[in-house]
Amino acid sequence: MSKKIINNKGGFSLIEVLIAISLFAFLVIGVLTMTSLGIKSNSYAQHHTKAVQLAESSMEMLRRVDYNDVLQYFDGISYSVVTPNGVTIFPVSEYGSIPQYKDFRRVLLVTYDPNVSTLQVTITWRSQGVDSFPLVLASQRVAP
Repeated sequence: MSKKIINNKGGFSLIEVLIAISLFAFLVIGVLTMTSLGIKSNSYAQHHTKAVQLAESSMEMLRRVDYNDVLQYFDGISYSVVTPNGVTIFPVSEYGSIPQYKDFRRVLLVTYDPNVSTLQVTITWRSQGVDSFPLVLASQRVAP
């Protein structure tokens, strides 16, 4: 007795199913990659915004101090290093030393001159164990 193979035109072949699955897999991988990049971008933007806020508040703190008292003001707060050319460098704050900003580090640099001083604030942050590029905010003050 011989069996007849009935040609069923209503279903999908194995090749069609495999192609559909592979196309669906590529689409899912693309969507997941875009979602991951979006999350990383949002995290970077959030850290960058906080860094700008910290830099601006630190710069305002430096600007509030009287021009001639800037070195004495900070000598009482922290240890500073004065280089032979008059640059005063305040120590790098370690990660976690800025209240409410445990992933951020701040460096204050004051180049003091009797006529013009340069104030510089550098902020870096750590995200997933990797340091960011520094955010630098600089300003000059003219003696009164």
